[in-house]
Amino acid sequence: MRLALLLLAACATAPETVPPKPPGENILHPRSRIDTESAAFVQALRDEYRAMGRIQAVLGWYAATQGETSLAQLTYLGHDRLFQRTALDAIARAQGSAQGNEVLALTFLKRALTGEIVGLAVAKFDDEYADAESGATVTLPWRDKPLAFRDVQSLIAQEPDAARRRQAFAAMNAVRVATLNPILERKEDAAQHAARETGFADYVALSEEQRQVQLAPLLVQGVAYVQATESVFRATLDRVAREELGIPREQMHQPDWGRLWKSPRLAPYFDKGLELKALEAFLSGIGLGLGDVKVDDSLHPRKRPRAFVNPVDPPRDVRLSVKPVGGLDDYWTLFHEAGHAVHFSSATIEPSELIQLGYGAPSEGFGEFFRHAFSDPRWLTRFRAFLLENGKAAPANAELAAILRRTALIEMYYLRRYAFAKIAYELRLHGRPASEIEPALKLLPGHPGDLHELYRQLFSVAYGFELSPDDAQVFRTDVDDTFYSADYARAFVLAGLMHEGIRKQFGEDWYGNPAVGKFLKSELFSRGTSLTADDVAKRLGFAGLDFAAAARRAQRLVAEADALEKAK
Repeated sequence: MRLALLLLAACATAPETVPPKPPGENILHPRSRIDTESAAFVQALRDEYRAMGRIQAVLGWYAATQGETSLAQLTYLGHDRLFQRTALDAIARAQGSAQGNEVLALTFLKRALTGEIVGLAVAKFDDEYADAESGATVTLPWRDKPLAFRDVQSLIAQEPDAARRRQAFAAMNAVRVATLNPILERKEDAAQHAARETGFADYVALSEEQRQVQLAPLLVQGVAYVQATESVFRATLDRVAREELGIPREQMHQPDWGRLWKSPRLAPYFDKGLELKALEAFLSGIGLGLGDVKVDDSLHPRKRPRAFVNPVDPPRDVRLSVKPVGGLDDYWTLFHEAGHAVHFSSATIEPSELIQLGYGAPSEGFGEFFRHAFSDPRWLTRFRAFLLENGKAAPANAELAAILRRTALIEMYYLRRYAFAKIAYELRLHGRPASEIEPALKLLPGHPGDLHELYRQLFSVAYGFELSPDDAQVFRTDVDDTFYSADYARAFVLAGLMHEGIRKQFGEDWYGNPAVGKFLKSELFSRGTSLTADDVAKRLGFAGLDFAAAARRAQRLVAEADALEKAK
């Protein structure tokens, strides 16, 4: 008995044996030690991913506007659990019991994290590419000092001499071939490997899931659009090329696009000092505004030349970067990006995943909807009045018709480029067999033997003139990650439907009706990215996206330009 009591006492007073902690557990934040089977784990993943995204957005903003070193790869450090099967499985389980908006939010989150696994695999290549591009310079014989690579495209657009445009483009190609293309080749290999690691057959299959699109039927629609617009596109391009470049369509080269879209003949009506003011006039007319959107219009030499929007933490923190140089193309771009800015700054839907992680095509469609105000005679008449109010010369009807015609042309250009040429080319670039792009190959004059030649032939058909081998040297750099081209293609069709729908609902001259902005915000913008392109079309009274309607719209716009030109 005494021995038993002593043993009992010993057991009662002996220190508790604590199993050793797994390596590193003592340095983890408490939220990182949540049971992976619990709902709290999924919420922790959501919070962590949103925080990481916000940090990436801020750092990306300064890399793009100030030329700061890109740190995308570093932002992934310490977030390994976001990009593991454990996280994806936990989200899948949570979807089973979710209700309402939570179902779609978790779907978007899982899709985004899957995409991030590929993003993580290629982040070092994205950093390498961004740093190489921002640090590269080119030397041109007619300039005293080297020019930043990122500024050459703007210089080309403003250069009246065709030979110099081609020379500057060739200088850019030298950077592409020697520096940028090798990076992109390594990135392609890494992306394909990562796609397979996440359970997809290849990068194309992953991209179709990411974009929620079937690329084969989209390509068929793109081919049909090219065929339906062939005559009106070529005739319109020929006229505009003669007016702006002094050459027929057949003599154009790739670097001539920038000059053509700059439209120097119309330069007096697109002063860089009035860009933001013109945008404000458009927005205020329909009851909208930039509100709390942060606008950066500085001219930093290492700043990305094209305007862009960075939704850092929408709707509270949305940023718009512009580098004004004037010209029709600059106004187009500003209006497009303003569509993104107003959209994200008006997005109030919850949970937050529905604001940013969802469908991409509608947001691009909203941007194009704003841009294509310049394809409407009603807005162009108001724009003329705006110029007069600001002490500028008033464009005659012929000049307004020229603006409309160029806007109709770029709408056709974009759809032919994205729905046809880019979809077909990128399917082959990412390893799909030639049989999958057979509808596109039937439009080609020959049998391309490699990617460079495939790009040259596809884009020759899309652009309406024969590209030279040097023109096609962008075959590596002219690529959109995970087929963003599919979002663009659907967006351009959607934007046209939006114009038709708004016109039917609010009248021909809706540009002075604040009810338009109220409708856009309440029915479309507030929903963030939770609506598909078909959803948006249906809210405007259509059955869904319609490429045939887009082709008919192109014909109508050119006819309206002709009528406006003849009007007294």
